[in-house]
Amino acid sequence: MSSLFESINSWEFKPYRRMGVTIDEEMFYAKILARFVEGLGPRKVLDVGCGNCLFSLVLKKMFPHLEITSLDLWNDEVSVTEVRGYLRDVDTNLVQNLFPLPFRDDQFDLVYAPLYFYNVVKSRRDELAMEIFRVLGKNSFLILVDLEIVRNLRKSFLKAGFVERNYYANQGVFFSLMQKT
Repeated sequence: MSSLFESINSWEFKPYRRMGVTIDEEMFYAKILARFVEGLGPRKVLDVGCGNCLFSLVLKKMFPHLEITSLDLWNDEVSVTEVRGYLRDVDTNLVQNLFPLPFRDDQFDLVYAPLYFYNVVKSRRDELAMEIFRVLGKNSFLILVDLEIVRNLRKSFLKAGFVERNYYANQGVFFSLMQKT
């Protein structure tokens, strides 16, 4: 696919606040995320700002044992009903909420945020990083997937107590594997 228009018309999914990222690109990035997840062996996973849930869908199809909770504030752009339709073949938990995170401390083994934090104003990043730190268990992981242009947002997560274990960039998008030790 070469354009957003072609991508929209080639898939049953609608793009969702992905700053011009096509469905093809989302699928490509979700498969890269899956390579990170494969080596970590999590059980309980949180997808923050999941949008159309393509990242959740790809992970759940590749790793059916994962307990994925997908979190976002759906609206007219993509409705929760549409997202449920996209996920009809997999078992996931959709939660219409964002921050503060509506979960207990130390509840997840892995949190990932696909192309979410570039939308967050700089003044809120530290607070949101602390919330993610709070819901992750000891020795658990965070994977940030975002635009390279905002790669410095990782500083908020380092300040929250995460340790960066890996950094990878591909076609203008970075993947930062961080650990709560």
